[in-house]
Amino acid sequence: MPLFAKEGDLMMDFSNIIAPELLLDGVFDATFYAPTSNFPAAKTADVIIPLSNLSPTVANFFTIDNDQGAATNVSLPKNSAEAYVEIFCSGNSAEEFWYLSKPAKLTEDLDTPDEFVPYFPESTGVTGKGPFREVQVLVDGKLAGVVWPYAVIYTGGITPSNWRPLTAYGAYDAPTYWIDVTPFLPTLLAHGVAHSITLRVVGQGTAPTINSNWFVSGSVHVRLGKSPTTGRITKYDVLDIKSLTVGGASSGNKTVWTKVDVSRELSIEAELTTSEGTTTVSFTQSLRYNNEARYADHGWVQWVNQTTIGTSLSTHGCLTTFRDAFTYPLSVFSNYSLYTAEFGSYGSDIHQTHTRALLPPLGGDYRAIHSAQHAQGQIGMDNWPGLRHAINGTGATDQTFAYIDGRGETYFRDVAAKNDGWVRDRVWGTLRDANPPVPRNQIFGPGGGPGFRRMVARRNGDGDAPGW
Repeated sequence: MPLFAKEGDLMMDFSNIIAPELLLDGVFDATFYAPTSNFPAAKTADVIIPLSNLSPTVANFFTIDNDQGAATNVSLPKNSAEAYVEIFCSGNSAEEFWYLSKPAKLTEDLDTPDEFVPYFPESTGVTGKGPFREVQVLVDGKLAGVVWPYAVIYTGGITPSNWRPLTAYGAYDAPTYWIDVTPFLPTLLAHGVAHSITLRVVGQGTAPTINSNWFVSGSVHVRLGKSPTTGRITKYDVLDIKSLTVGGASSGNKTVWTKVDVSRELSIEAELTTSEGTTTVSFTQSLRYNNEARYADHGWVQWVNQTTIGTSLSTHGCLTTFRDAFTYPLSVFSNYSLYTAEFGSYGSDIHQTHTRALLPPLGGDYRAIHSAQHAQGQIGMDNWPGLRHAINGTGATDQTFAYIDGRGETYFRDVAAKNDGWVRDRVWGTLRDANPPVPRNQIFGPGGGPGFRRMVARRNGDGDAPGW
């Protein structure tokens, strides 16, 4: 939505580590682009209602570490004709790498121990609760829709040297997701009182089914009619989630394998009467998930292959008002077998694809994005006890990116970086000038840049204080 359409407060929140001595600082710039005839202001809803903690001084997202989620009491205008929930969700702390978590072997009540976690020595620091996560939207406690999130790998993720200077897709602009709650307008408008919308994250472990924590927030986007809306829910076909987890281990648990398959179908319909007449509104979702993992050397070496595929579709009468079709393949190989050694090291090889075709609600333009990345790198560490520091690293990442939209705009990019330097960058399409390639004088040769390196953190002779 146009950020400066009316007066308001803008909060810039940097809640991660800002430490110049760790080279974790920098200058952050924000650029404002005024609308033009070629790039007009985005279409917006008539009313936007936040789903957040509404704090005026700290980040507004909910911090979720249990199965209850976070609820917001919402009062919609009585002439609401359409309503959609937009959701932001991000796993953090013990949930940052949720897709790598070790699974539980589930029963129908989702309430069994994390069976595979005890297969690994405690020193590996493995997390349980399984690799599958579902973000749920509930209206007055009733499931209205779900999000199966894309696994965003942030700039320090898995192997930090992989993402210098080319980051993983979504690291600086995490995707958001839509749920059509128009079929729930008969509930949300009932009795002229506020109703609760709950955002909840569900995993696979013993309650709580997730670790700590997720940042989640959202907003309700409402289109208004000219007269009060009435209606009734005519179909609520929300099947229980289908999940199967299997696995096994070799003698002595030196190698372990697991497989998780999950699927969900959802279909909700309502008959609504608005100022535009009486119509049937429908929201459906069809989702599939697979995660296969292998672990060697007691868990210090890991292979994980995951695929998430789904479609969400809304029809209001004979019109398709919203469609989201996506596939998110992810492959992660990581090797921590030298992690505990003095001046140890670790590394990874990652393939990740984000393919999404989105017709956003409320008149937004159709757009399709395809991003495919391959990253591999290694980090060397100091010997400081506790939280050890990275002192050198190598990394190479390449990406192909394609964007098209309903206005005929296109943007294509083929880019690669290695050892802290750009290796190649080709850009073409109608939007090339809006985001041009890296200047030629910043392109290194095939060997890339100098790599990441800093002074070694050592213990002083007395063994008590750090020195450099």
